[in-house]
Amino acid sequence: MYNNNMLNQIQQQQQLPTMQSALDAFNAYQNTLKMSTGSAELDSLIDSIQEGIFYLFYGTHRIIFDSMVYRFLVQCVLPIKCEHGFESMAICFNNSNYNNNRNIRTTFLNPEKIGIISKCAGIDPKILFKNLFIQTAYSEQQQISVAEQVVNLIESNENIKLLVINQLTRFVKDSRNKNKKKEAANVLKKVLGIVCRICAKNKVAIIATGDANPTSKGIIPRPLGGMYLKHAANVIVNIKENSKAYIPSFKATLMKHQYQRTPKAVLLSVKKTGGILFLD
Repeated sequence: MYNNNMLNQIQQQQQLPTMQSALDAFNAYQNTLKMSTGSAELDSLIDSIQEGIFYLFYGTHRIIFDSMVYRFLVQCVLPIKCEHGFESMAICFNNSNYNNNRNIRTTFLNPEKIGIISKCAGIDPKILFKNLFIQTAYSEQQQISVAEQVVNLIESNENIKLLVINQLTRFVKDSRNKNKKKEAANVLKKVLGIVCRICAKNKVAIIATGDANPTSKGIIPRPLGGMYLKHAANVIVNIKENSKAYIPSFKATLMKHQYQRTPKAVLLSVKKTGGILFLD
């Protein structure tokens, strides 16, 4: 037998969105706020970062993902005009498996590195830190607690326009057996269910970095996290190091998009400043 709460949940899950005219959809798109990724090539591939959309960047090269996360956080605070930012606050939800990295208990953000990126972008690092919230989960269960904190923060602060989830699939990747991996995958579903609803409601963009599935076949591996993550993300991009190039570069392949043809790829050139990789 179902109780009233269970029936209400089932009805909410089965309820279809209200039908709207094509003109209404077009007008909504025209008024959508967009943020640059900091790379013209990547912007052209995914049509920039739009509010209320869930983006997943995945692959095996963690260094470039860490640099991208720093850049996204800086871009969010930059002015809308001229700098193509959100001119808003951002949240960084970091995941770090403390059990597998006993000597690395970090909240991920390196003040020195983010200071360098901020100055290169033309913004005072102090301004960035005032507009940035950060929390780290060191276990699967902490992921749920952090997700609930994110919801409360977004509901109480309408100035937040970006949620960056770093190493989203970290605990799935580090699980050593099938049962642990399944448990981590279920927690991942719950976490995404919690944050995706509030972000869609408040038009907060989600940018997540994740791992490639090492067991998947084909030239381009699938993202780790199963079919749920594949369906939950609106835009999915695989990032792979271009080992054949003389100049350091990465190949970004668009695997999923709401209205762009896939697969589609661009080359991302990088430069190194102060020990940090930057997308040109």
